[in-house]
Amino acid sequence: MNRCAPPSVPPQRLVRPEKALGGGGFSLTGFLLLLANITYWMCAGAYTPFLSSYFTSIGRSATEIGVLLSISPLAIIFIQPLWARLSDITGKRKLVLGFLAAASAAAALLYYTGTSYVAVLVATIVFVLFFSALLPLCDALVIQGCNDFGVEFAHVRMGGTTGYAFVVFVVGLFLDRAPQAQFIVVAVLALAFLAAVIALPQARRHDAAHQVERTEREAPGASSSVSAQSASIVRFIQNRPVLGIFRTQEILFILAFAFVSQMGLGFSGSFLGRYVVELGYGQSLVGVLSAVSALSELPILLFSHALVNRFGVMRLLAFSCVMMVARLVLIGIGLVPTMVAGQLLQSVTYMTVYYCCTRYVAEAVLPGKLSQGQSIFVLVQSGLAMMVSNLAGGAIGDALGMRASYFLSAGLVLASTFVVLVAYRAWRASISQAREPAPAHPPLT
Repeated sequence: MNRCAPPSVPPQRLVRPEKALGGGGFSLTGFLLLLANITYWMCAGAYTPFLSSYFTSIGRSATEIGVLLSISPLAIIFIQPLWARLSDITGKRKLVLGFLAAASAAAALLYYTGTSYVAVLVATIVFVLFFSALLPLCDALVIQGCNDFGVEFAHVRMGGTTGYAFVVFVVGLFLDRAPQAQFIVVAVLALAFLAAVIALPQARRHDAAHQVERTEREAPGASSSVSAQSASIVRFIQNRPVLGIFRTQEILFILAFAFVSQMGLGFSGSFLGRYVVELGYGQSLVGVLSAVSALSELPILLFSHALVNRFGVMRLLAFSCVMMVARLVLIGIGLVPTMVAGQLLQSVTYMTVYYCCTRYVAEAVLPGKLSQGQSIFVLVQSGLAMMVSNLAGGAIGDALGMRASYFLSAGLVLASTFVVLVAYRAWRASISQAREPAPAHPPLT
């Protein structure tokens, strides 16, 4: 098969699992995949939600916090793609991921070298050099394992959501009394994640061969479970790989929606801790709000496959961006009930985007590019979008206050959503007008 040629079916098709997690009996492999996902998200939950609160507690300004929080997006943009490329080239995803987990555990302890701006800056730089690559490599490894062993990815991801919700609630209560203990917790959980990665079974086959085999065996008439409304268009527009990794130009609009939604979500997540402190509350409220947002993801994960089949990826992504506007407004009001309501929208502002994009990317990548494909998604969502939201959010927060910043962010997300949606519709219209009657099989390049 020509690597640059279009497949005979839409590239967005999702592999249907042979059985769900635990379906048909206890699955040791499913449990190990679940454990890896849980421990990663517990580690992320102990670090990310409380970071701006910690920086505030040691006297950093909103602008300084914005700079510190922008280090991770910069690492995601410039460093984690190198780890992803190394993972794909060597084929040793477990080894690379295990090394990054161990290095993250050690680097977390650097936060104890001091509380000056320089000390915190150095600790953050070293930590994110390793930690920023954990998510795309973990997703690539877990998704590949789910495909190889017939485990439903959404069910595995539910474990990560539950673990995240548990740890942010418990850690939030604990950090009110001992804020400095945060990074010991992060180090311990990173080591737990390392142990879970080591325990994972080896893949049955390389993802390139698996993807080619899956593409060739699927019937052209089968229904797409990712982007059914655009499948008939996408299958006729493949000329060359997009970004050297993807089969379809539609990925550019997928990434654009991910960028827009994450601008709002990144600002809210990064500065929620500072906003809560400004309002006179403590770390425990940050933990409760983070737990509420995580638990709200569970219903979406239960019905994610059905939702994608019913509405399609693009409609879900546009809807998620609109809900992000509502979430920012509710949190910006600053009352505990409205902030809780805003956090409940995590289900339709983050998880819908995450699920749609990670599964779309997994099916749209060329053979042998799985880690790099997930890396591009994380680069756009957690790199570019987070850098913009952190830098701009910190500056605007100092100038206008956090409440006004939430409302301004809502307006920016709404306008950006409209622009991307109009551009996508124009692209589809141009493809439809230019398309000639379809041959039995699309021409090979």
